[in-house]
Amino acid sequence: MRKILVTALATFAFLFPKLAFAQQAVDKVTSFHSEITINQDTSISIKETIGYETNLQKHGIYRYIPVRYQRSGFSYTAKIKDIKITDDLGQAIPYTSFKQSGNQVFKIGDPDRTFTGEKTYIISYTTENALKRFEDLDAFYWDITGEGWQIPIEKPSTKITSPYAEITKVDCFTGPVGDNDSLCEKNFSKNEAFFHYPATINYGKNFTVAIGLDKNNKIIFPTKIELFIKWIKDNFFLFLIPLPLFIIFILWFKKGRDFIFISPNVFNLDEDKPKKLKPLFYQHRTPFVYEPLKDLTPGEAGAILDERVDNQDIVAEILDLARKKYLKIESVGEKGLFKTQDFKFIKLKNSDNKLPEHQKYLLEGIFGRYKNKLLSKLKGKFHTKMQKAKQMINSSVADKKLFTRNARKDRILYIVLFAFLSILGFFPMVFAISATNSVLPFLIFLVQDILGFICACNIPQKTAVGTNLMLQARGLRKTIKLGKWREEIKEKHLFIEEIFPFAVSLGVVTKLARDMEKLNIRPPSYFPGYAAYHKSFGSFAKTFNSQVSSGLSFNPSSGKWSGGSGFSGGGSSGGGGGGGGGGSW
Repeated sequence: MRKILVTALATFAFLFPKLAFAQQAVDKVTSFHSEITINQDTSISIKETIGYETNLQKHGIYRYIPVRYQRSGFSYTAKIKDIKITDDLGQAIPYTSFKQSGNQVFKIGDPDRTFTGEKTYIISYTTENALKRFEDLDAFYWDITGEGWQIPIEKPSTKITSPYAEITKVDCFTGPVGDNDSLCEKNFSKNEAFFHYPATINYGKNFTVAIGLDKNNKIIFPTKIELFIKWIKDNFFLFLIPLPLFIIFILWFKKGRDFIFISPNVFNLDEDKPKKLKPLFYQHRTPFVYEPLKDLTPGEAGAILDERVDNQDIVAEILDLARKKYLKIESVGEKGLFKTQDFKFIKLKNSDNKLPEHQKYLLEGIFGRYKNKLLSKLKGKFHTKMQKAKQMINSSVADKKLFTRNARKDRILYIVLFAFLSILGFFPMVFAISATNSVLPFLIFLVQDILGFICACNIPQKTAVGTNLMLQARGLRKTIKLGKWREEIKEKHLFIEEIFPFAVSLGVVTKLARDMEKLNIRPPSYFPGYAAYHKSFGSFAKTFNSQVSSGLSFNPSSGKWSGGSGFSGGGSSGGGGGGGGGGSW
C-alpha cells in the first residue's frame, strides 16, 4: 500500500508540477490608468484607477504622492484635497492618510481583514498649482506613476484633458529615472492627450508626461504677490534659521548700545550732562589726543578700548609701575648653543596708597619677598596672578562706572545665550537642507552665527563717560599711529616716558618705538642697558612685549595633550510633479 501511494504521488508531481508544488507568489498592479483634468485655477483633478492582483493574504495597497518638492534651491508645496477612494462599484474603501517625508500617504484597505484575488481601487484627488508659466508656452509636467512602487505596474496609461487651454505639443519619458527608453506612445488633439507605456514599471522606473499649452488661454495663474506669499509659507523654516540672530540683535539694540553725551566734546566726563543711546548708524569722530590719559591707567585704557582685558594690558601696567619708579627692567642675555633672551625685574620701592589696587597686586605678585626676579623664573608660576590682575582691572573699570554692567560677565552671559539659541536654530537648518536639497540653509546658518556672535561679543554697554574715555583712548592710539606728536611735542622726553605704557595697551608700541628711533629720542629711563643685546629700540620693544606677555601668561597645564583621536532637448523620466510610489500591505 505504501509503495502504491509513493508511486501515485511521484506520477502526479511529474504530470502536474505547478499544482504539486507551492504556487509562485503573485503581487502586482495589473493596470494603472490616470485621468487628469487641468482646471482653470492651475490646479488639476486626478482619478487613478488601479487594478491589483495577489495570491497572498493582503489587506490592500498603499499609495504615496509628493506634496513637497524642491525647485531652484527652495521648497515648494502642493497640497492634496478632495480625496476620495472607492472600488469599481463606487463603494467607499477604508483608508488612513498621513504625511511622511514630504509625501501624502494613503494606506488603503481594512486592517482587520485580508483577501486574495483581484481588486480595483479608484483614487480621486485634487492638487494645486500644477502648471508652470514660461515665455513661449504654459506647461504641465507630471510624473504619472512615480518611481517608488514596490510591486510591478503593468499597462500604465493616462488621459489628460485641458478644457481651458489648447494643447500645442506633448512628450513623454519612461524608463529608469534620469533616462528615457523612448517606448512611450503618445497622441493628442486640441483639448486631450493620450499616453501609453507597453512595458512594466518596476521600482526605480517612472512614467512622465509633458504638455505644452497655448499661451492664449483662459487659465488664471496666481499673481506675483500670491506667488510670493506662497513662497514665504512654503519656506517659512528658512526664516527660523536666523531667528537666533534676530533675538540677539534685539537684545543688543536695547541693552548693548552705548550711551553718548549729546554734546560732541569727547573730553567731557561729567556724568550729569545730557546723554542718549547711540543711534544705530552713528559714527564717532575720533579726536587727536596728545597726552596720556589722566583718568585711566594703561591697562584700563586698553580694557575700555576693546572691552576686554588682554595680556598686553597687564604688560602695560607693569611698564607703568616702571614709569612710576617702583621697578626697573633690564635686558639679560644667555650664551650657549641656543641663545635666549631674558628680562630682569628690579624692585626699587614697595607699593603704597598712591597705586591703584591692581598695580599693587602686580608689584607684590612679581617680587614677593625678593628684590629682583627673572622673567624666566616667573614663567609657568605667574599665570594665576595674571588672571587675578585681569579681574581686578575689570573691577576697577566697573567701579569707575565706565560700563552700565560688568563687561566680562555680560559678554560671557550673552555668548552662552546665543550659543543656546544657535543650537535651537540648527534643527530648522537641518530640516531646510532636507526640504530644499540646497546648501543655502547652511550658508544662512553660518552667516547668522558669525553676525550673532559679533552682537553677543559687543553686548557690554558703556556709559556716556565710558564712551568718551574710549574715544580718548582711540584718539591717543590714532595720534601715535599717524605720528602727529612729532611736530608738536617731539622734544618732550617726559611725553615718551608717560606714553610708552599706553602704546603697549593700545597695540601701537612698535610704531612708537620706530618713530622714536627716527627722531633720535632715547628710550624711557626704566629700560637701562637695553642696547647691550639689541641694535634698535624698535626690535627691543617688540621682543619685550612678546616675551613678557607670553612668559607671564604661560600655563604649563594647558599644554598637555588629553589624547583621543520638460521640453528642452534630451528629456528623461522623473523630475515632474506628482509621482511618488506605492505597494501592498
